[in-house]
Amino acid sequence: MQAMNGSAGFRSRGRLIGCCMALVLALSALVFSPVASAAEPPPIETYVALGDSLAFGYSQVKFEENFPNDAPAYFEENYVNGFAKLVRAKVAERKGLVAVNLGCPGETTDGLVGENPALGGAKDAAHKPCGYRAQGLPLHDSLGLSSQLEEAMSILKGTNGVTGAKPAHPIDAITLNGGGNDELAVISSCKAKVKLEVEEKGFTEENEKHEPSGNIPEAINFCIASTAVGTTFPHIIKNLETTVKDLVFGGGYGGKIEILGNYNPQTFELAGSDGLQIILNSKEQKAFENLQTELTGAGSTATVKFVNPFSKFNSGEENSAKEEKSLMKYTEMFNAHDIAVNKAKTEANNKKEEEAGKTVIFPPDGKEGDIHPSAAGYKELGKLLFEAF
Repeated sequence: MQAMNGSAGFRSRGRLIGCCMALVLALSALVFSPVASAAEPPPIETYVALGDSLAFGYSQVKFEENFPNDAPAYFEENYVNGFAKLVRAKVAERKGLVAVNLGCPGETTDGLVGENPALGGAKDAAHKPCGYRAQGLPLHDSLGLSSQLEEAMSILKGTNGVTGAKPAHPIDAITLNGGGNDELAVISSCKAKVKLEVEEKGFTEENEKHEPSGNIPEAINFCIASTAVGTTFPHIIKNLETTVKDLVFGGGYGGKIEILGNYNPQTFELAGSDGLQIILNSKEQKAFENLQTELTGAGSTATVKFVNPFSKFNSGEENSAKEEKSLMKYTEMFNAHDIAVNKAKTEANNKKEEEAGKTVIFPPDGKEGDIHPSAAGYKELGKLLFEAF
């Protein structure tokens, strides 16, 4: 009986050893299988993003935390990466999409176009591109050319050094945002204008014509509204249209272009500013609808879409609790650190002016944080762009 049991046990062990050897051989075959059997990587396609600090992913807190070593890797939470991530995850044929982010913090639409007259630029101070880069601060992706538009044109016209294809990799999408810094320049200019007139004359021209009560905030707001609607908004739209036309007609691009519109982080700082931003978005949308008709009529396959984030970021009535809640979620305007830092800067500047014998008319209100999106805001912008893609 013992012999029989021993023989059966040996046969069982033999079968076990045989199974183990088969498993080892199978695993060896997997490990040492030819490289050719591995899945082919998805083909590389390019997504080019042009814009300002929103494309870059700027945040006041992150900048201050890392200065002077503000490596672009600290600013990866931008709408460009959010959009690209969604495309790669949800569009099967776009898994190899590579984002080229040309966004520059502080960029105006003049700087976006640059100084090349052939592209609609001009050799003047206003068209100096990317002051952020000029200060020695690094960008995500820069080819070293003078403006974002010129860099994008270089990508469109570039040649693949291996295959000889033009462009080097198919360009599947272009996004563009701009105009926020043009608007900020108007606000700064109007504040300076009113301040100077108060210091020199004791009143402002706007006070004389429209605000005999001497309401300084109202004088500033009137200056901003009249300048923005009459001059700045048409200028922003012209530069953005110029950029798109150059990419299509000069760069030969025939794919999708999405223009990201504007939200208003300063609604609680500037009375009536929601209305101004709504006007700009409306004018931009109409302008790009007309441009799409022009491109189609010229035989271009390019499609232009305007993506408006206003209702998401500024939900509800102006200055309502609902609007405040959405701005708290999607922007850093209510960030306590930013508010404290900005208030301290204003107080320090006012002290210098008082010591110089100047009139201080802008006391810090302790309400203004960072106008840029929060992490949730950047994610939402990327989502809006993807939904329109």
